[in-house]
Amino acid sequence: MYASASIALILVAILHTIGNTLSSPPSDQAYVSMEAAMRGYTVPLGMGMVPSVWDIYRGLVFTMSICLAAMGLLGIAVGASREATSSVLSRVAVVQLVASAALTALYWWYQITPAFISMVVVTVLFAIAVRTTR
Repeated sequence: MYASASIALILVAILHTIGNTLSSPPSDQAYVSMEAAMRGYTVPLGMGMVPSVWDIYRGLVFTMSICLAAMGLLGIAVGASREATSSVLSRVAVVQLVASAALTALYWWYQITPAFISMVVVTVLFAIAVRTTR
């Protein structure tokens, strides 16, 4: 279950990236206007960097993909280690469970259905992994 949960995190990262890069954005005027406003509004952040709100949004989109993939890869790396005892795996599974549960709650709060469903699955897998690694 621990390996399955780690692999599921990587799969969610891939699906998140695909959903944010390959899907077609809505074509209604409200969306087009909102995106244009995001692209047009810039924020001076120091060091000569003045990203648009769209740039900041896209940065956060890819931050999510990278962090989920890193969490999954870290889980696989720890799980594949010969030195990893069941106690270590259990502790890592608890950390992954807490992080996954926090993301699940975040997506529930902000009503982001695809991410919510994905993270519910991952959270359940890590909850099972906590019990099976003890």
